[in-house]
Amino acid sequence: MTGVELPEWLEILKANDFKVSPEYYHRLAWITGWGIPSTVLGRLEEAIYARKLAQMQVDPTPVFLLGHWRTGTTHLHNLFGRDPNHTVPTYYQVIFPTSFLLTGEVVPRIAAGALAETRSYDNVKQGWHEAAEDEIALAKLTGLSLYLSFMFPDEAARYEKYIDFLEATPDERERWKSALVTFIKRIMLATEGKRVIVKSCPHTARIRMLLELFPDARFVHIHRNPYEVFSSTLHMRSQTDWENFFQRPQEEFITQRWEHTAAIGKRIYERVIEDRALIPPENFVEIAYEDFAGNELSMLHDMYAKLRLPDWDRYEATIRPYLDSLKGYKRNKLNISEELREFVYDRWRLIFDTYGYSKDYPA
Repeated sequence: MTGVELPEWLEILKANDFKVSPEYYHRLAWITGWGIPSTVLGRLEEAIYARKLAQMQVDPTPVFLLGHWRTGTTHLHNLFGRDPNHTVPTYYQVIFPTSFLLTGEVVPRIAAGALAETRSYDNVKQGWHEAAEDEIALAKLTGLSLYLSFMFPDEAARYEKYIDFLEATPDERERWKSALVTFIKRIMLATEGKRVIVKSCPHTARIRMLLELFPDARFVHIHRNPYEVFSSTLHMRSQTDWENFFQRPQEEFITQRWEHTAAIGKRIYERVIEDRALIPPENFVEIAYEDFAGNELSMLHDMYAKLRLPDWDRYEATIRPYLDSLKGYKRNKLNISEELREFVYDRWRLIFDTYGYSKDYPA
């Protein structure tokens, strides 16, 4: 939540009765302290750019990359984002979503070494200008995000309705949609109108709202063996949950992590499996990670052709060296026990049946 403006931050704290565990007071101080310059710069940026943003149209429409965590969405994001015609939300932009137009050329240079080189739970590169999830920005702009449940575990159930917004109020849905459109316009303004490639895993459950905003948007959904997805997600959460807590979790929040992870995933997959039919067929591609990894160039070519994305030759010349640079990347070794296989197959049977994954592992 670093970079959130103070009014929004105080609303989030108020919604959680200002309950912050003493061992996390340093996080409270850090975010509140950063909220002061974020608010001042955000107000200044709004005064300068509000009229221009209001007059802008989101054209070309975004490409939304859908998929559960750990299915390869970040890999896709990095690939699509390296097209010279495209841009992505960057780490800096999602950390400071209301002031990056004013500060984005200066602060990343000053704070060049402030981020770890790779993420804490895998070997994926980090950096101020690397691709990032817009959900991080939307959590700060609206306070309506599943991600807040990992900060305030005592209120986790209340934030889970923002996975798909089906139980949210009309005002909440409109506020979220307005924030997303404005954030995308800001990115386009910063990049002279390039097409924005958007990747946030919760968007996988929000196809209905995204189509309301962008009827002609393109969508790519990537899925992966459910055993690997679940095991990798557990590993990720064993790191990221503790990095974000503001309330020391009750023991059951940790002991029920398997059930919690399964329930969130089930909700996401139920929505995408049902709602993918709402997307015009010419605007939708669905791929398996197992087919994509190691065969990226050929499959990207096919995706570009179906989704009518221009300038393939120009993009191919850019992406070949990047793909060569990934050779030797080491994925995490996953612990997929018999107990985990039985649990995942029972909870996520819908995914196995829909996408044809074998109950056996390895197949």
